[in-house]
Amino acid sequence: MDAYLLSHNGLGDNLFMIGAINFLKQFYKNIYFICKLKYYDNVKLFFDINSNVICVPIKHINEFDKIYLKIIQNKNIDLLFCGKHIKKFKTRINNKYFLNSEIVDKNYTIDFSTLNSINYKFIENFYKNIRLNLTYFYEYFDLPSTDISKKMFENVSKYYLIFIQYKSSNGKTLNISNLKKKYINDDNVLLLCNDENLYSIDQKIKYNLAQEFVFKKIIYYYDTIKNCDEIYLIDSCFTGIVLPLLKTNRLKTKNIKIILRNISHKILI
Repeated sequence: MDAYLLSHNGLGDNLFMIGAINFLKQFYKNIYFICKLKYYDNVKLFFDINSNVICVPIKHINEFDKIYLKIIQNKNIDLLFCGKHIKKFKTRINNKYFLNSEIVDKNYTIDFSTLNSINYKFIENFYKNIRLNLTYFYEYFDLPSTDISKKMFENVSKYYLIFIQYKSSNGKTLNISNLKKKYINDDNVLLLCNDENLYSIDQKIKYNLAQEFVFKKIIYYYDTIKNCDEIYLIDSCFTGIVLPLLKTNRLKTKNIKIILRNISHKILI
């Protein structure tokens, strides 16, 4: 039996579903994961090349309507919908192995830094919509550790590493002026930001190292994030990596802040 999974379609939303997919794939021959075409090159790398997870890119959510009308007739396909999509599409789970599986709830919470069970309730709801809970978001989260990811970390591993996601998808930014003032000229520290290079061109060595981390595929940051000494994020896509690794003690550091984009201007880092 196969299954189609459709959640919200932001890049961060795709990451939030990794734990669910990693758990569910044991019950299905194939899981078809719907994602936006513009994110496809990123999302397809979230799964091992030999995985039974198949990413299906669509240009716009309305394009899924045609797929839905086609697959709904096939009773041997399960349909798993999350969030806003449950108003339009109906979840259908017939897989007896999944239905009869024990669902464990270890009472995890979202709560961390500025995140809580109110402003990040949507993740818990995603999982409830498909018969799961936050235990699966956290404990089944994992991404492939690629050769590129390993090499990127190896190239900067001698430094005290600070990873920053500076900008959210709606243009909100972190106030990192104190962080830059403290560390930008420290020979032992390297500031890595996925959004922009924080070093000037005359800081040649660090500029070149930091530039290798600007606008790369998300999967290529994985090993570096796990081994950073400090992490500062505006709430956006990288939250979907850091939060589950943090909650399951798979990060080197505990020195982490995740700042809601709507209050990012009020908090000086």
